[in-house]
Amino acid sequence: MKYIGLLNRTVVYIEGAVTVLLVILAGLGVVDIVLKMLEVTRADGFMTPEGITRTIDTVLVVFIVIELIRIAVSYMQHKNVIGTVLEAGLVAVVRKLVIFESSEGMLEKAIALGVLILAVGITWYLLQRSTICESDPHDVRPQP
Repeated sequence: MKYIGLLNRTVVYIEGAVTVLLVILAGLGVVDIVLKMLEVTRADGFMTPEGITRTIDTVLVVFIVIELIRIAVSYMQHKNVIGTVLEAGLVAVVRKLVIFESSEGMLEKAIALGVLILAVGITWYLLQRSTICESDPHDVRPQP
């Protein structure tokens, strides 16, 4: 039984360490966005479509990391994380759609992305309408 307590404390420390690393990663992502914007605008005096796409891709990655932080914090507080996981998944899939480039087999990839967005979106919508995932009263984000 002493080992169970030790394992629980170890898991809590690992969860905390992962959360701190995610916060650092999000901070580095913000710095990367600023540097990328300065680099792109300094080179030509304005942002090219490719520069805008790269910047948006980085912004969406930072949003995914922020959602992962929310998941980690909620998980550490023993709250239901299903809705937040679906939101992170939706952002990740939309990111792929935003940076989608034409290539060989692009129709199949586009259809797969569309089906994935639809599936995650419908699941998230149904989950929000159900009482399984009650919203957090301390969440400062506006509710739909």
